[in-house]
Amino acid sequence: MLTTKKIAILNINNKSGRSVSLVILTAVLALVLFLSSFLIYSFKNGMNSLADRMGADIIVVPEGYDTKVEGAILRGEPNTFFMDKSIVKKIEGIDGVQEVTPQLFLATLSAGCCSFPIQIIGFDAETDFVVTPWLQEQMKLPLENGEVVVGNNVVGDVNSHVKFFDQEFKIKGRLQKTGMGFDNTVFLNFDEARRLAKEYEKILEIEDKYDDNMISSIMLKIKKGVKPTDVQNAIRRECLKDGVFPLLSKSMMNEVSNSALDMINYVYILIALVWILTFIVLSLVYSITIKERKRELATMRILGATKKILSNIILYEVLIINFIGAISGATLGFVISILFGRWFSQSFKMPFLAPNFEVLAVIFLAVLIIATLMGPISTLSSIKKMNKDELGLLLRQND
Repeated sequence: MLTTKKIAILNINNKSGRSVSLVILTAVLALVLFLSSFLIYSFKNGMNSLADRMGADIIVVPEGYDTKVEGAILRGEPNTFFMDKSIVKKIEGIDGVQEVTPQLFLATLSAGCCSFPIQIIGFDAETDFVVTPWLQEQMKLPLENGEVVVGNNVVGDVNSHVKFFDQEFKIKGRLQKTGMGFDNTVFLNFDEARRLAKEYEKILEIEDKYDDNMISSIMLKIKKGVKPTDVQNAIRRECLKDGVFPLLSKSMMNEVSNSALDMINYVYILIALVWILTFIVLSLVYSITIKERKRELATMRILGATKKILSNIILYEVLIINFIGAISGATLGFVISILFGRWFSQSFKMPFLAPNFEVLAVIFLAVLIIATLMGPISTLSSIKKMNKDELGLLLRQND
């Protein structure tokens, strides 16, 4: 006995060309919806990670290197630069400064772990307030000589060994994904960073510019109630002849945040356009399809099929087609987000932290439901119009 479901499946098979086209259209909708949701979540996640990891209110770097330190922190673009450590004492004496800690930045040209350059950051365990708090959440400190902590993208298991500048180090821990440049960064103590700086100059055969009094940046925490801009201006006055630049972390974050919001807005616009276009196309296609099938539907009506049965047949057809398209598009989006997640992270020049598997599964289910229901919703007006017509009368008129 033929049921409404079986009739719907037979109709889909009989009109295979049209059915495949509608499946592809729905799959594209689901794919765009999944990847758009993936991007929006990743951008927002990345910005939250940036806010949690910055730690310092002001970053002092050599003049002309403000964009370099931004690239290292935000995007993992390795850089090497030095300035004199004596500036630390000057900054410590400025009113409004609560804590000060130096860092040393080194860029590897190659490493025994990765196919891409690595940023090495040496931090002073005695004064550090930026790196230590979130390292302590994941491993036991301090870092001894010969030990490193690696970012999430750096290859190597905990307790295995890795080489930088022909020097071997033991991996003590691995950081969780941050969506920032820290994912391509290796952290070690200041003594080991100094030693690597000398190896850096030997291997590259460059002039010996580094000594134990050289650092790359100074991280500052400002006292409560003090405006960072006031301290920034004081540093400019006090260190006028030292060739340094005080970079406000908040300004850097605002700039990145604005870029991320612009990108998210573009994605929202894309989603809206795809939804509107898909809804219009599906509505037109299903309206034309019902008109083309008027004789078939009128015959079934004369043979005893009620308007409800005819409506259910059409809805089943649409539901099956859209479900196949939705699950195909959502699955493709899921696979792309897994396989090319790192590529997305490296392509966008801003913090980008992809969701975990559980969140991806939620996005998958949401897209599957929304894209599946898009078909029945878009065809409701056509079904309503069909039910207003007396199909049997129309059939006799056509004869």
